[in-house]
Amino acid sequence: MKGYQFITVLVAVLGIILASSLSAQPDKIVFDPLKLFGKSKRPGVTLSHNRHVEAGLSCKDCHHVYENGQNVLDEGQLEEGNQGVRCSACHGPKVRIGLEQAFHDQCIGCHTRLLKEKKKTGPRFCGQCHVKK
Repeated sequence: MKGYQFITVLVAVLGIILASSLSAQPDKIVFDPLKLFGKSKRPGVTLSHNRHVEAGLSCKDCHHVYENGQNVLDEGQLEEGNQGVRCSACHGPKVRIGLEQAFHDQCIGCHTRLLKEKKKTGPRFCGQCHVKK
């Protein structure tokens, strides 16, 4: 019986460690166009990280590093402050898909795809994300 209790405690501790690493990202992530682009036609966007995780999305559903058409992202690199995995690391002003378009394509594209699949989805129109206060 002691072996069973040890395994139960071990699984519980590992679960706590895993849960804490998954929630290392802050829940509310604010994309401020003034800070990101130096201009602002619309208010910033607040994204709920937890809502996306609770909806069953994996890290690679939103975050990506493509090589030969495959998402080869090492999810272990997704740490707050890691500049190498920030969207702006690849999506800059002098590339085919700039940062603003990358945000829009990723978010609106996913929400639209889910709508077509008749699944619960998030906003798809400007004012639904860029909410005036």
